[in-house]
Parts: sequence; structure tokens; C-alpha cells
Amino acid sequence: MINLKKTQSKRIFFLLGLISKVNIKFLITLISFAFLGNSIYRNFDALSNQTITIQGILWLLGGLIFSFLSIIVNAYAWKLLSKNIGCDSNKLNIPKLFISTNIYKYLPGGIWHFVSRYNALRLEFSTEKSIESIVLEPLLMLVAAILYIPFGNFHITYLLFCWSSTLILLPVFRKFLIIRLKAMKANIFTNKNNLKASKKFQRTNNISTRMSYPYRPLLVETIFIFIRFLGFLFCINAFSIGSLIPQSKLISSFCLAWIIGLIVPAAPGGLGVFESVILFNLSPHLPEAPLLASLLSYRLVSTISDILAAFIYPFKKIFKFKF
Repeated sequence: MINLKKTQSKRIFFLLGLISKVNIKFLITLISFAFLGNSIYRNFDALSNQTITIQGILWLLGGLIFSFLSIIVNAYAWKLLSKNIGCDSNKLNIPKLFISTNIYKYLPGGIWHFVSRYNALRLEFSTEKSIESIVLEPLLMLVAAILYIPFGNFHITYLLFCWSSTLILLPVFRKFLIIRLKAMKANIFTNKNNLKASKKFQRTNNISTRMSYPYRPLLVETIFIFIRFLGFLFCINAFSIGSLIPQSKLISSFCLAWIIGLIVPAAPGGLGVFESVILFNLSPHLPEAPLLASLLSYRLVSTISDILAAFIYPFKKIFKFKF
């Protein structure tokens, strides 16, 4: 009896050990790809019969323009945020740094845009300010996106819950979050094999508590989210299904999918996760084949916009235009 209990305990610990080694983000991404792949398989015939008119092509071009503009707006929001915490220098073009490194998120690991920005910032600013500027930017985007979620359901409790997310940007909460995020992300900014450097990095808790509330960066970030949504909406309209659902429901679902895609993916840009959340939320309200076509088109449009943005400053240097 005792041996049986020991055997069962060993099995339980073995299973717990396996679970602890599983990369949750990678697992969620795999599940999302499986869900998306199954949807494409079930709708393959209807999907292959989708056609796009000249008007649809114009809608997609509009989606490309708005997706491209959103990257520039996002870069400006980061400039305001960096200035807000004291990272302000005439020697460093922060929008240029953001736009030029944005394409690096597609490299394996999905962290190299952060690493490149950190390496550039620390040449001009302290380690503390550099890391604050980087870890606060995704947090600011999350808060901006959460503000749109209640538009799909205007219940007062839901509204207050989502809009109260703006409180985490208050100095007292921001300091707590930065310390935790630094501990979680230390291996991004230090050599993974250098444990001494990593521990030293985590102990640097000199946070800029005197930073004022980032009203302007948050406002610009909400504009970024809205412009990003317009790029998605134009892709939906390209397949003539945008009028079948209230725009408030659409932007709410878009922001929810965008948030989950930002937080949990193992693939860049929330690939697979974003599409799966949209499908799960909107397939009961929209025909699935045109919705799939819209999602695939939006993924192509957003990827092309990232590539085009990466060439802004090389083209600027060649053709000597101002930006």
C-alpha cells in the first residue's frame, strides 16, 4: 500500500514537472494555430470561392495606408512617453529608433526590437530610464486598447472595470509594475548566461517616481489603436461584411484580440492568436469564410505595412525628404 502511494506520488510529481516545463505561450499559440487551421479546412471551398472587386482592392489599399500610419503614430506616442520619464535628447531620434527596429519583432524570439531599442537608449540615458521607457510602452498600449473594449457592451460595471485600468499608470502603481517587469524581463537586457549581471540588473530599483501621469502619451496611444482598427475595418469592408455587425462590437472584439495577441503569443504580431480570438468572437455574427478572408488579408496588410515602415528612413536618406 505504501509502495503504491509512493508510485502515485512520483507520477504526480513527474506530471507537475512536465507541466512546469511547458512554454504556456507556445502552447496557446499552437492551440490557436490548430483552431485557425481547422476553420480554414472546414471553409476551404467557400474560402477559395471568395472574390475581390476593384472596390475591395481599394479597401485593402486603405487598410494598408492606415496600418502604415498607425506605426508612425505609435512611434510618436513612445517619443512622448520617453520624454515624460526624462528620456529626452537631441542626439537620439526616438521615432526613428522605434520605426527602424519595429521590423525586428519578426526575428526568432520576438524580443530583438526591445533589445535594439535598449542598446540605443542606454548610450544616452541611465539603465533605469532606458528600461522604463521600453517596459512601459507595451503597458501603455494595453491600457489604451482596454479603453475600447466596453464599446461592445455599455454596461456601467463593465465600463468602470475597463476604464479603471488607467490607474495602473499612476506613479505608485507604476513603480511596483516596473520592478516586477524588470525582474521578469531581465534576461532580455542582459546575457542569459551572465547570472551575476542579471541579478544586478534586477536590483536597480531607482524608478522615476516623479514622472507625471502620461496623459499625452496615453491619448496618442488611443489614437494609434483606433487607426490600427481602421486598417482592420477596411479589410473587413473589402469582403462586404463590415455592415453586418455594429462598429462598436467590431472595435471591442478587435481590441480584445489585439490585447491577447500582444500578451500571450510565441509568434510575432500575435500571429494565429489574434485571428483565433476574432474568429471565436465574431463567427457567430458574421459568415465565416469572408471573415477568414478578411483576417488573412489583414495579416498580409499589417505585415506589408511593417516592412514599408522599415524603409522610411533609408528612403529618406536616399531621396532627402523631410520627416
